[in-house]
Amino acid sequence: MSSDSSSDAISPALRARLQKCFEYGNQKMQIGDYDYATEMFIQCVLGDPTNIIYMQSYIGNLRVKYGNNKKGASFGFLKGSGSKGAIKTAEMRKKWDDVLKAGYESLKTNPWDTSTFISMGRAAIELGYAETGLAFYKHAVESSPNDPEVNRIAARELGVQGLIPDAIACWQRILKEKPDDIEAGRQITDLMLEQTINRVREKPEKDKEAELQKEKLSVEDDCEKRLKKNPLDRDVYIELADYFFKNGKFRKVEDVYRRALKIFENDPVFSLQLSETQKIRISEELRQTKRLYEQSPSEELKEKYIQQKQEFDQKSLALIKAKLERNPDNSAIHYEYGNYLLSHKMFKEAISEYQIAKADHSLLGDCLLALAQCFQEIKQYKLAMTHYEQAINELPKDGESIKKALYSATRLSAFLKEYQKADDYANQLAAIDFSYKDIGDLLDKIAKLRHNN
Repeated sequence: MSSDSSSDAISPALRARLQKCFEYGNQKMQIGDYDYATEMFIQCVLGDPTNIIYMQSYIGNLRVKYGNNKKGASFGFLKGSGSKGAIKTAEMRKKWDDVLKAGYESLKTNPWDTSTFISMGRAAIELGYAETGLAFYKHAVESSPNDPEVNRIAARELGVQGLIPDAIACWQRILKEKPDDIEAGRQITDLMLEQTINRVREKPEKDKEAELQKEKLSVEDDCEKRLKKNPLDRDVYIELADYFFKNGKFRKVEDVYRRALKIFENDPVFSLQLSETQKIRISEELRQTKRLYEQSPSEELKEKYIQQKQEFDQKSLALIKAKLERNPDNSAIHYEYGNYLLSHKMFKEAISEYQIAKADHSLLGDCLLALAQCFQEIKQYKLAMTHYEQAINELPKDGESIKKALYSATRLSAFLKEYQKADDYANQLAAIDFSYKDIGDLLDKIAKLRHNN
């Protein structure tokens, strides 16, 4: 049974009836009467949408019906078009119960339909059925394991729900298909760090201390003995720093790199690692202060948070500049610097960085989109529009960036009273994702503006 709390609201009488339907469905499935079983199981999933067993049985029965052919009914895309349309309409109106109902109808013709699973996953999560929603996302990934955007949607939600190993696995599949995917690389690094921090926090103090003492004999003491014997052994400093990092001892990691820098003065690798560790440590302290402030607001905590935020920004900037000094022609670092400047509303400076970074074709689409945002912020609307148009041509047609570019181009075109262009971009976005932000309402608004003009 699912642990989603809403299942507790079902009356004993309804629960008993649903269980009877479930038993009849299983009996019919065993003798090959899959259509009858489907009708029994659909009563179960609609009556108790949080019950994972009901949901899995419904899908499993349909897959057996179609001989596990991975595509469902012949011409299923035609037979299920009505249900798919109903899903989109319900999503636009945010009627999440209707999304689930239409989704189950759609699965009748193709129980491997990725887009249906994604829509149902979002609907379940919006209704508060987190476990059910994640199960739908899992089916989506299993149906299209190599699709980067399916994995991206699942990875983001898995991360939000704290299922870090599963989220990392999705991001790794994305990197396998798209080795230059910036978001996937960054998310894997962040999630692995969070996993390390959580592991340290959750371990009982006695067990943690015992484990640390045991490891100390085999790692820390061993490293110190080796350094005493040969203080010029770079690998030992790295091994010792890695040991402390895995145990969340960030200040000790910093101490190791400072010691190394006394031996290897101005060493670029150790310098960058020291700055990176300081940034991670300050980021963790910043999160802790924010959490404390949310639990018990005070001027003292507010002031502390502001100071830590300033320190974090300074450290981030120093780290980027150090990377640039070491690799002045690295487009990815210029792109990172541009993002930093954009987030701090330094739009003109950010433009210069993005113009350098776009020389790397793998970053071109994202740079054009960022440049468009910068030009729009400084009220250079024609330049912004030109860059949105270029970004739309360059960006992959199946990611979040293209949606963002189309949405922004729609709004800017409407602002400039270029209603035909706004309508074209809005329709392109609706064809990709009709539930994106307020695109449905925006289409109606543009239609009225076109009519009035």
